[in-house]
Amino acid sequence: MSYPFNYLMIVLGWLIFGFIHSFLASEKLKLKAYGKGISPLNYRRLYTLLSVILILAVLLLGSFIEPVYFMPINKSSESVGLIIATFGFLLTKLSFKNTSFRSFLGLKEEEKSPKLQKAGIYARIRHPLYTATILFLIGFAIFSPSYVNLLHAVCLFIYLMIGVQYEEKRLIRTFGKEYEDYKEQVPMLLPRFGFRK
Repeated sequence: MSYPFNYLMIVLGWLIFGFIHSFLASEKLKLKAYGKGISPLNYRRLYTLLSVILILAVLLLGSFIEPVYFMPINKSSESVGLIIATFGFLLTKLSFKNTSFRSFLGLKEEEKSPKLQKAGIYARIRHPLYTATILFLIGFAIFSPSYVNLLHAVCLFIYLMIGVQYEEKRLIRTFGKEYEDYKEQVPMLLPRFGFRK
């Protein structure tokens, strides 16, 4: 099979992931599932499991494509990629200082009355996990600069940029004016550097 067809299959794989991931995240589907006796915890577990399976499936598909590189691989590029990805890892750790990692994975029941997180890293950016994921994607594409990995990164970046808009709407529905005020004060993905007054 030709490279354009292979790359098209990768894009199709991420489109399928994006559709299913977004569909399962919809409030209407969640309420319908809860009405049929599926607990929020079990729904979260199913959501996480299916998301992981779909991501691994697309990555596995990409692994069968012979890599063609868009830039030379050397120690410098590998080091830069690792450094960027490490920042993503550290940002992920900071994100879960204020939220439950186990709840995120569906291993523990979420709070029935959630509070808007504004402390720690959330005082600097509203969506640190999105930023961390973008750093991982950039780092991975630089560390192993194949067109397949670049395509993975671009597809996921586009999906994240769409997803964060829906997340913003959900948070406004949940927290109302409190989130709107927070939104005015704190940037979405990139922190403002410098001292605060």
